[in-house]
Amino acid sequence: MELKFSVVKKNEAERLILVTAIGLLESLENELLTIEDCENYLFSPYSVSILEEKGLSEDVIEIIELGCELEDIQSLRPAKLKDGIRELKEQSKECLKKIAPFDDPCSVKKWLDNN
Repeated sequence: MELKFSVVKKNEAERLILVTAIGLLESLENELLTIEDCENYLFSPYSVSILEEKGLSEDVIEIIELGCELEDIQSLRPAKLKDGIRELKEQSKECLKKIAPFDDPCSVKKWLDNN
């Protein structure tokens, strides 16, 4: 089975990435997912390269890069991991607040594709 999420507008792409990051971080904080799970979904150098290629904002890319560092925090400073997750989640929320949704939400292509 193949399921795709897609967006056309840059601001919607940034919003989708941030919403995903916040959900992953919330799940990680509540021990519903592992860091490895989060890396497989989004927090990887591969994701960073795709986001850079697509021209997403430096703020959004930085959040994903910091997500890539969670495994290092876990192995080197495990006592700081929960704080690191919370801080990154708050940074993601602040960034999301700054990105306005598209003016006419009815004209935006839906994120979940049927193709």
